[in-house]
Amino acid sequence: MFTFHTYGEIPDEIFTKPYSPLGKHIWKIFKEFGYEKLLSMVEASPEYMYPELKERLDQTINTAKATIEGKFPDPSKIVSYFLFPPVISIRADLNQGTMKLLFGESMDVTFIVINDQTREIFFLLNCHAEDGIPVDWWLVHPSDDFLDRRHMRLGIKLRDIPKKMKNLDKVGKSLITLLKDVRNERTPQWSNSAYQAGVVWGSAMANILCERSSFEAFASLWDGLNYKHYGLPDFWFAFIPWPPMIRNFILMGRRNFTLKFNGLSLQHQLYIQGLEETAVSWLTENFPEVWKTVFVDQIESGIPRPCDSLDVKLPDLSKKSTYEKEDFAWKYPHGDEKFIKLLDMGLSYEDIWKGILFNADHETTGIIDKSKMVSIGLGTKTRIVE
Repeated sequence: MFTFHTYGEIPDEIFTKPYSPLGKHIWKIFKEFGYEKLLSMVEASPEYMYPELKERLDQTINTAKATIEGKFPDPSKIVSYFLFPPVISIRADLNQGTMKLLFGESMDVTFIVINDQTREIFFLLNCHAEDGIPVDWWLVHPSDDFLDRRHMRLGIKLRDIPKKMKNLDKVGKSLITLLKDVRNERTPQWSNSAYQAGVVWGSAMANILCERSSFEAFASLWDGLNYKHYGLPDFWFAFIPWPPMIRNFILMGRRNFTLKFNGLSLQHQLYIQGLEETAVSWLTENFPEVWKTVFVDQIESGIPRPCDSLDVKLPDLSKKSTYEKEDFAWKYPHGDEKFIKLLDMGLSYEDIWKGILFNADHETTGIIDKSKMVSIGLGTKTRIVE
């Protein structure tokens, strides 16, 4: 008889344990396969991390370049990924303006990704945008000797800094000067550019990477950035220092934050986020059961419409009983009766993993069908639906 794993099985020393209800995809993996499965995926992930990030970020840069050079007849039908952070979608014609509005003329962001179990720095990812255009990135791998350097003031290894700090804000502030020096040595032409650290728990990053709906992904950003709303002890991820516009958006609430961000990035259109071939191959070969549970089941069960995503009711994390009863269900206003059934549109899984842009937004209250498809694919690999 099949037995689900329970919240109590997650070790109490895992700082992000109480964030589990916010990570609906990661929670689903744990519930079906247990915490050891999550750990094994983390341990195995470095083998595909660089090729996956290379595939995604190079495509982001190439799409921006092709847009500026006028190579797309209609860039409003082309979608790629943000550079900051590279887990949410943005239309090619809106990329430059939105990036400049949110982050300024010239900017570096180094993402500091923390291992939930060990509280060590898992990896560093630095991205640079110039005049709002993504132009460069570099990665510090988990096994890189750089993470074994000692912080000059603190005297501890860089990878151990999250263990010594009580919150993500202090982690970012402890590392930002050192990381800025690395940026200046590597790319001295940008030494006067603005600089931010993005400090992220691995579970938060992994959960958004599992999300197929652009609206759900943007809303998940608010969940992690606005921890006080849920009575949680700290950010699930944070920018240090804060981009002023993003801070203002957070104050608007979950619904308006999602609308503002999605409006700037996709003019409220829904994008079913694709998945790079590197990730598909790695997951299907190494963790086929997880692939089925998270990705295939998500498509078979249906994708929430934008209006569903905006009005979903999340678990009340301020109540102890929510955790005791494991009442972690996300309650959509119409259940799943009007969820988007991509397979019913005659689409293959291969098409779906490429990504699909729909001419449907938060005001679309009917069934979203094939007639609303705009394009299939990502960036330079996009096919326009005639």
